[in-house]
Amino acid sequence: MKNNNELEIKNKGLEEKFWKNIISEIENYSKKGCYEKVNTLMSFFTLKKLRIVTALLAKDSHVIIDAGSGPGTSTEYIKTINNNSQIIAMDPSFVMAKIAKDNIKGINAINGMFESIPIRDSSIDAVIAMFSFRDARNYNRALYEFSRILKENGKLIILDLYRPESALEKIISFFQFNILSVISGILMGCGKEALLYPDLHKTISYMYSPKEFVMSAKNYFKNVTFKKMPIIVGILYATNPKKFTS
Repeated sequence: MKNNNELEIKNKGLEEKFWKNIISEIENYSKKGCYEKVNTLMSFFTLKKLRIVTALLAKDSHVIIDAGSGPGTSTEYIKTINNNSQIIAMDPSFVMAKIAKDNIKGINAINGMFESIPIRDSSIDAVIAMFSFRDARNYNRALYEFSRILKENGKLIILDLYRPESALEKIISFFQFNILSVISGILMGCGKEALLYPDLHKTISYMYSPKEFVMSAKNYFKNVTFKKMPIIVGILYATNPKKFTS
């Protein structure tokens, strides 16, 4: 049963054709080995620290899903910091899930989308999504799915860019993704596909603002906070998922 406020923010998420293009582009960047290098430059070398801070929030969780794991870049941080946890890398790309599984010892990998996660109800202690949530096709449905698979005291931790609100944030965001990203992509070996990096900037226009993110997450979680980090990035931390009956 849907809660009364579920449709307050409607139809947030990427359109199907655009979503497929973004998944394909990220897959190609990852295969070339340039994606994380470009992201590091674009973050002004804060990316590693952001990933560590995010992974630490899941400390002491027994079973953790890395949602939208890609080739396992974020999974590696999660596994290192939560070495005694069972880690599951999940990605909509079969190729990316397999790369994560092959490259990181001791993890499981599954193919799945945020809107339809192939995991049973109330079975996961923590869900982490690092720079992947904004690529979902339906943000509300994704949040519902996270709440469904999490245990009653489970944690949702999302590290991602948010939709800029101020004029300064919009300028910084435009510079990062339309200028710095292309230059970085060329320098880091992405080749001519570096010219496609501005497509990733379009995903931000679909994304929640911090206020919208908290509002939507509160439909599915009892406790929600959002902390802005440097360079138009924020961490959503939500606990105690609400449970709904069909």
